[in-house]
Amino acid sequence: MLVGWICVSTASGVTTTYEFLPEQSSMFRSGGPRGSHETYSIAGQFQLTVDLDGGIASFDQVDATLSNGIRLGELFNMTELFGTVVSDALISFEGQTTDFPLFDINIILTFMDESVQLTGGFVESVPDGWTYELDAVAVPEPATFLLLCMGMLIMTAELSFFRGCFERKGGIETW
Repeated sequence: MLVGWICVSTASGVTTTYEFLPEQSSMFRSGGPRGSHETYSIAGQFQLTVDLDGGIASFDQVDATLSNGIRLGELFNMTELFGTVVSDALISFEGQTTDFPLFDINIILTFMDESVQLTGGFVESVPDGWTYELDAVAVPEPATFLLLCMGMLIMTAELSFFRGCFERKGGIETW
């Protein structure tokens, strides 16, 4: 059985597509004029590029929404955050929100076994402002292999193709 994920290697780093695990991914919002507390699940995916040689990282694409319909990438301005590779297991992202007044955003990615945990957030430091806290887990997107080596596409294969390739007939594996 093949198990894989999208992984593109370029001169400027390695790009991997991750899928959020909604049952383990949430955004907590507290504060506001009534001091309310709200929790939203997260569904969707994001592309992360890591350049270990340069010590930098970036979110290239974020296609994820909260259970209330808000787009995660826009809320946390993820594609505009600057990522610093702290170690093989830790990347720190910093930046600011897009609306005035600007608020500092901090997100930490911690790599564990076959997953990555995203934690952090930002605080609207104004009267009746909100606090946004991210606590999410994502795994490399399953079902597709994509290998890009020295600018040339070598192989693209979907697991569904491989599942149907071999059939057992009378003890003989056939195409």
